[in-house]
Formats: sequence, structure tokens, C-alpha cells
Amino acid sequence: MEKFVLEKELAKDLKLIKMTSFKDMRGEYIKSYSYRDLSSLGIDTKFLEDNYLISKKGSIRGLHYQRDNPEAKLIRCLEGSIMDIVVDLRKDSDTYKKVFKIRLSRGDDLLFSIPDGFAHGFISLTDSTVLYKSSNYYYPKDQYGVSIFSSEIGLDKILEEENIENVIVTEKDKSHAKIRDI
Repeated sequence: MEKFVLEKELAKDLKLIKMTSFKDMRGEYIKSYSYRDLSSLGIDTKFLEDNYLISKKGSIRGLHYQRDNPEAKLIRCLEGSIMDIVVDLRKDSDTYKKVFKIRLSRGDDLLFSIPDGFAHGFISLTDSTVLYKSSNYYYPKDQYGVSIFSSEIGLDKILEEENIENVIVTEKDKSHAKIRDI
């Protein structure tokens, strides 16, 4: 079976990976995680948790990050479709405060590898299920956020293009700082 393939590197260590899959008359086999394959692509991260997020169409999650306990993440859309959004918060980065958006869908066999130092979130374009691996544990007192309503993200354009009329977002996520204020 073939190894994972680097589809694209959007910024230093921010990578889109094509997983290994095999289809025949019985169905489909997908290798969704391989430490060996990922480390050969420069992703040498030990993941500590798996999290499933089941979201309704129009749901907005994030953008979240932890300052003292940063997390690298590995994102995969198991059902439906999402617009995954990250903001580079690494002050020494050439892409500091830059926004990156990637559409992930069931069947595209893509993993989105996000290193430490990024705020992360997504918009559920359909009812969706997302699996993400995290390199650290969740610490509620170390939870911070970036506003999805920051102009740099272009939320209105995404919603219009995807024909999403109603969004579902928590009060906490509505209250996060805009990118320009971080």
C-alpha cells in the first residue's frame, strides 16, 4: 500500500496530506493515520487525543487556541463538508496573522495538518462529522480565540457561496478578539 502524499504546504509546517485508500468490489479501505508516513513528510507529532465533532449545517466552531499548552492538530472530515480555517499566530512566522482556508469533505481522503501556534476552527457547510487528533490535552483555563467575524476571514463570502442563511455560533465564540486586535 502506498504512503501518504504531501498535496500542498500552505505555510511552514501547515500541510494538506492525501491519505492512502483502496477500493474494490467489497468496499473501501482508508489508512487515516500512520506516524511513519506522516513523519516522512516532516510531521513528527505525537498525538494524545482524538475528538469527534458532530455539527449541523451552518455551525461555526472556533477559532480556538491554547497559549501555554499549544496544540498541533490533524483534521479529517468523516461526513459532510466543512470549510476549515486557521490563523497563523506564530509571531516569528512569515505568515503571521495570515488566514488559510481549506475545504474538507467526505471522500476527498485529505488530512489537514496544523502545527502549534495556529488558531483553528471551521464552518459546517453541511451536516458534518469531523475527527481531529490533538497533540495536547484541553485546558479550559488556557482557551483563547480569534473571531470568525474578522474581516480577513471573509465569512460573508463563504456563507453566500455555500448558500448558508443561518449560522449557529456560541456566545463565547462570538466574543473572541478580531485578528487585528491580537
